[in-house]
Order: sequence, then structure tokens, then C-alpha cells
Amino acid sequence: MELSKRTIFEMKPVFKNRESIESDADMYLVERGVKNTEELSYDLTTIKPIKIGMEFAKTFGHYHSKLILPELYEALSGYAYSLIQRYEHTPNNIKEAYIIEAEIGWKIIVPPGFGHVSINIGDDELKLANWVGSVIRDYDPFKNLRGACYYVLDAGESIEFKKNLNYKSVPEIKKLKLRDIPELGIYNDASRPISDIPAKKLDWLAHPEKYEKSLTIKNLYREI
Repeated sequence: MELSKRTIFEMKPVFKNRESIESDADMYLVERGVKNTEELSYDLTTIKPIKIGMEFAKTFGHYHSKLILPELYEALSGYAYSLIQRYEHTPNNIKEAYIIEAEIGWKIIVPPGFGHVSINIGDDELKLANWVGSVIRDYDPFKNLRGACYYVLDAGESIEFKKNLNYKSVPEIKKLKLRDIPELGIYNDASRPISDIPAKKLDWLAHPEKYEKSLTIKNLYREI
């Protein structure tokens, strides 16, 4: 198992208001390879319940390079938003952007070609589990553009989505919830955790080219 973490200071490049960030406290911890199949890794991510100004704690954000594989997430505790985005031609030209909400037991699928950020919008630690294949994570687009195409902010009575002006083009964000997808082994409730999905049912994570019709936003999600 491999452990990695990001401190608040290391997250400085991707926050909206970063000028006063000096803390070396941890923002999130990733445990990779908690268990493995022949082609997949089961990982755990824990995100602290802290804010930088109005902005919620989050992961750094990445795309997958070379092997463009999907990922499957589940909220084990806490309350999550996942921001997923897909660019066209250049990373600053976003074609699609979505927020997926996840309470305990709810699942999130990041389709091939999408970058993503996990965000802790709750008052407690957020713990996420995920299955992913052998990917190379590319953090540079998020670093160079100072985060995802939207910042997720605590506005008191509501949550605000603020466009990141470092991007050339950003569409209006849409909020989604995952459907039940039996053919992929996915049921969007706490009674069937992703850790219990048989390896055969997770083949789509390592070989998405065989499941192209299923792995679209329209087939995976419904708008809410």
C-alpha cells in the first residue's frame, strides 16, 4: 500500500484566494492499493473539513493521460461533491462541466476523458473509496489554470459555484446523480458497496472501449 498526502500549502496553486496560505497542516490523505485485482487498485481518500476563505477543502484535481480510463468512487462517510470536466482541444476550453453529489453509499463514475476534483462540503471528514486501473495522473492542467473550471464556495445559506476566470471557455454547470447501472455492477445506495463488486463486473474500468455506449453522461446520470 502507498500513502500520499497534500498539505494546505501544497494545495496553494489550485485555490481561488491563495495569497495568505502558509499552513503545513494536511488537507487530504490518499491510501493507494488498499487491495488490488489483476488490473485495478482499490484506494481510500480522506479529506479534512476545513475551508480556505470561503472555499471548501478538495483534492488537487487531475486528468488521466495515455490510458484514458474511467474511475468509480463511493462516499464512505461525510458529504461530497465531485466536479468533473472535459475539455476540447486545449485544457482552458471546457466543453462539459458537472457536479455530482454523494452522501454515504452514493457512487460517482468519472467517465473516460474527464478530469475531476473531490470536494468536502460537509462538517466532518469526507472518506471516499475508489477503483481505478493503471493510470498516469496529470495534475498540470489544474495547476496551470489555478484549479478546476469552477470554485465551490460556502455562501452561508447556500453553496456557490464561481467560474474560474483563468479558463477561456466554461459552460454553465449542471448537477447530476448517478443512476443504478446493473450491467456495470452499480447500485447507488449504501447496501451494495463498491468493495463488494465482483472483479468480473469491474471489467469496464480497465477496458472502457468495450462499454462505450454505457459510459456516457446521458446513460450514467440523471440531471437534478
